[in-house]
Amino acid sequence: MPEPEKKLTEAQKSAVAFMTRPKPNFDAWRSVREAEERQEAEEKAAAVAKAEAEAIANPKVGDRMPDGTIYAGISPDTNQRMYAAPADAPLCMNFNDAAKYATDLKVGDKQDFRVPTKTELNILFENREKGALKGTFDLTGALYASWYWSSTPYNALNACDQRFRDGRQGSDPPHMISSVRCVR
Repeated sequence: MPEPEKKLTEAQKSAVAFMTRPKPNFDAWRSVREAEERQEAEEKAAAVAKAEAEAIANPKVGDRMPDGTIYAGISPDTNQRMYAAPADAPLCMNFNDAAKYATDLKVGDKQDFRVPTKTELNILFENREKGALKGTFDLTGALYASWYWSSTPYNALNACDQRFRDGRQGSDPPHMISSVRCVR
């Protein structure tokens, strides 16, 4: 004889329904979530790449470039864009050491730096307070530090230089020491 059917309470019915429910497919859920995260990361990377491409294509004076250089303006000598190293050489140096420092300097993947010409140096002076250039030049007026070398000869014995505290242009013999900011 069959056993009489037991009546379940609502709580018991709910517990049985919970225990016998279909198990969620966590692997499918995880792969959907990973695909969403991957798509989100790809979209973010594309937006960053687009912003970097825009900055490179249409830079403003003082914009920091993805390679670490700073857009400094148009060179009056070449009519090309001029990019400055992000900082001065770590020490004041004589003219020959400044030229060697520029040749050896590498910023990001760029290694084609040089000492700026007299007119390029003046562009750096004029733009010294713009964007990422602001605060990166020595304006203290210290004896040598606020003077910057240019690659332009003044005469057979001297090279042109410029004081960034006030823009005064002058010249010094190559054995004197001054600051140097390289450009490319």
